[in-house]
Amino acid sequence: MNPTSIDGNNLTEFDSLLAESVKNNELREGTIIKGTIAEIEDDAIIVDIGAKVEGRISKREFAFQKDKEELLVGDKIDVYLDKIENHNGECILSRSKAKSKEIWGEIEKSFEAGELIEGIITGKVKGGLSCEIGVTAFLPGSQIDTRPVRDVSHLIDVPQKFKILKMDLKRNNIVVSRRAVLEEMHKEVREERFLQLKLGDIVDGKIKAITDYGAFVDLGSYDSLLHSSDITYKRIGHPSEVLKIDQQVKVKIIKVDPEKNRVSVGMKQLEEDPWNMVKDKFNVNDKVTGVVTNVTDYGIFIEIENGVEGLCHKDMLTWSTKQNSKPGNLYARSQSVDCQILEIDHDKRRLSLGIKQLIPNPWQKFNDENPIGKILETSVTSIKDGIIFCNLDGEIDGALFSKDLSWENDPKEEIKKFKIGDNIKVKIISNENEKIALSLREVDGNPYDEIKNKKKGEIVTCNVIETGDFGVKVRIGDKGPVTIIKKSELALRKADARPDRWAKNDKLDASIVNIELNNYRVNLSIKAMEEAIEKEALEKYGSKDSGASLGAILGKALGRDKKEE
Repeated sequence: MNPTSIDGNNLTEFDSLLAESVKNNELREGTIIKGTIAEIEDDAIIVDIGAKVEGRISKREFAFQKDKEELLVGDKIDVYLDKIENHNGECILSRSKAKSKEIWGEIEKSFEAGELIEGIITGKVKGGLSCEIGVTAFLPGSQIDTRPVRDVSHLIDVPQKFKILKMDLKRNNIVVSRRAVLEEMHKEVREERFLQLKLGDIVDGKIKAITDYGAFVDLGSYDSLLHSSDITYKRIGHPSEVLKIDQQVKVKIIKVDPEKNRVSVGMKQLEEDPWNMVKDKFNVNDKVTGVVTNVTDYGIFIEIENGVEGLCHKDMLTWSTKQNSKPGNLYARSQSVDCQILEIDHDKRRLSLGIKQLIPNPWQKFNDENPIGKILETSVTSIKDGIIFCNLDGEIDGALFSKDLSWENDPKEEIKKFKIGDNIKVKIISNENEKIALSLREVDGNPYDEIKNKKKGEIVTCNVIETGDFGVKVRIGDKGPVTIIKKSELALRKADARPDRWAKNDKLDASIVNIELNNYRVNLSIKAMEEAIEKEALEKYGSKDSGASLGAILGKALGRDKKEE
């Protein structure tokens, strides 16, 4: 009887009969009961549990429940009664829940033994895939394959093996991995393939991945490293400039490491080494034309032959020393340039190149026309770190240090008087290593020329300029340098070492105790002069040990001098 065709009164009667039948047969939801296979469809099996009640169970629950024999109509099987009747009037049965306790035990044994289990992927869930291994298990996204997989449709409903990573019976949770199975399979194949690869072999491969430092090449179930430096003799910015994913390549095995199970391969090793041509084709001082392959802060790299490049250091780019001579401001990649070979190192495979050598040296020309000592008119171009820079001739600048501004004034205060654009007269005082030093204070002469023939110990006459607690400031002669006689050096006896003994424009004599013409430095001492005079008088006219005073000895000396007159 079809319940859907029963009228209201008969439907109530049917419900009563069903309830009575269920009661008599002890059908209780949430229990495992015996059922009979009533029909086998393409995707489901119909099971009769008695009481005129049937349920439909998906074939998936049978395919991987480890049922040993093929199921036939009429077979008795255990099923789990989930619901006697849902809102659609259907009985909900489950074969997997009935078998779960038994299967959990079997799965646990496989887990403890490290064995693989069979199952199928049934569909997508959050974070991965759902699997049927007799019970439902979770396959995380990271464990699907050895590499990220976007489309998993080809894996669904396909029988395959899994490795159990984790299981928790209380939480009814099992985590499996397909990746671990694949890695184990790959490991065996890799080990076999590794034994076949020999140093020096030339083999075919396929580009599997590209990185910043090279590429990985599949040699047939074995991945090898192709380093950037072994791709080509030419300079490349990134391996992707010459390689593509899945590109077929021929490579040479250049390194085999049995301990780490690694193989390195090279492509350029299959080409002729371009450096072999350098020995016969190029010589030092040759003028060559090349292409800029790389620009750095310290210079530019120029390829003068396919695969042969050299460095032109930034100091060899231009004769200019200005800031705009930075390599990046002057040259760009792929630019054609003329240069000269400065050095060839065949052992280290290095070339040193120069560009400025192909044009006249403006420094040499300037130095020839402007020797040391020449006075020039120039202008201030910049002031930095106590140095005034002056333009001398086009790209050539000279440096005027603050100490060379004045003979007498404080350099820190003196440099404050100048600004960019000021026109000044300067004297060239040195021109070594393409650096020209200037002086403002020497334009009107060098006061140290007045004492260039003087020596340490000589007595000089000075003009007093200023006195104070510091001592006495004097000028040696009328045009000589200015120096300070310290208070402690004003007299032999401390009582006489008083600066106020002299006034401005007074003259005094002092002894040179130190003279450095190169550093423009001279030190004077009245005390040293008096010591020298006393010593000379004692040696000539008497000794303190005789009991005579210095005054008596000097008086005696003066008396003898008058007699001699």
